[in-house]
Amino acid sequence: MSDSKASIGTRFLLYPQSPTTPGYDKPELVWISDKQGSILPGPQNARMYVVDPVDPKEPYEYPFLPPFHGAKAPPVEPSPDGHFDHLQPGSRAFLCAHAFGCVARILDVWEGYLGHRINWHFADTYERLEIIPHIDWENAQSGYGMLEFGFRPIAGGGEDLYALNFDVIAHEIGHSILFSEIGMPPVGLPPGPDLHAYHEGVSDLVSLIGMLHFDTAMDRLLRRGSGNLMALNELNRVAELADERQIRIAGNARKMTEVGHEVHDRSRPFTGGFFDALVQTYHDLAVERGLVELPHGSIADARDIDQDLEQTYARAFEADYDLKHFQLKACLADARDIMALGLAKSWGRLDSNSLSYAGAAFAVCDALQEAGHGNVADTVVECLAWREIITPYDVHMMGQGRSRSAVWI
Repeated sequence: MSDSKASIGTRFLLYPQSPTTPGYDKPELVWISDKQGSILPGPQNARMYVVDPVDPKEPYEYPFLPPFHGAKAPPVEPSPDGHFDHLQPGSRAFLCAHAFGCVARILDVWEGYLGHRINWHFADTYERLEIIPHIDWENAQSGYGMLEFGFRPIAGGGEDLYALNFDVIAHEIGHSILFSEIGMPPVGLPPGPDLHAYHEGVSDLVSLIGMLHFDTAMDRLLRRGSGNLMALNELNRVAELADERQIRIAGNARKMTEVGHEVHDRSRPFTGGFFDALVQTYHDLAVERGLVELPHGSIADARDIDQDLEQTYARAFEADYDLKHFQLKACLADARDIMALGLAKSWGRLDSNSLSYAGAAFAVCDALQEAGHGNVADTVVECLAWREIITPYDVHMMGQGRSRSAVWI
């Protein structure tokens, strides 16, 4: 095999959403960065491996941790040319390859934004991550040295397998990425009130950004709304969009005073504010590039959407949409990358021992400012202030401590 051929990567078939979701019943061909022929039977590589237990397995629980010692199915073989896109969807072999491919894909995406390799937080104990694609459990979990996936029961006695659900896999590996980048929770001390909520919210964003790297998902999302993402902020009015779980979670309207202490509930304002800023950035790019004419004002200002404003946005995007689809798709991809870069680069400024929502918010803004996206940083401040994650006092005090000329108000 020539060096040039070996450098092009390895093919997998991945579902952007669960195949039980209407419109996502066919997987998409993607490339993983591992060189062609370098992923061994399993699949496995230098940082992770798949184990497929023969007998039903219970979830890992301390002190029972990897590696798995029970009977295992034979490892899944690559095709003769080193790829994994030859496997038949619905087979056990495909399930194993899909779980591996999704983890590899999300690592590729976020290592690209970070600009460095993600080192496992459990590296002192385990060299590689163990992935178990099917266990006898109605849940999934990311733990010390392992990822394992159960199922969601569906009508008629069937199973919606989480190992076929990119959203679930990306969310779980998102926790591992955060453990690696901002550190493990403090030992012997109670964590701050925002740490676990931040983990849940950002893991949802890791999944959302990952989904937006699938052409299938991008095209479907844009075409159904004729490019208008304002409607996503009022998801109860757009029932047909409810199948994108990541979008549904991110497109919420919750403020900090409207949530409780349960971590998933408390995560929603941060996730929603980030999503608002993503949508606003997409809209701003579309206006800047002459694709649409939209009213002035921010997503945060327009939360209480009236029917006239809703119709104004709808008409602006629907005009000649078919001629603008690919340009709008480029705007969304650019907005995705700007926001994801700000999030990824913020992690180097955070520490799990002292993390707060306000500190995490301004870390994103600092990262965006340093990357030359000060206008997007302003948008993030507006959106997260509306969510009550930061206050005008926070903005003033943080601005006072900045050496740069920009102060967000």
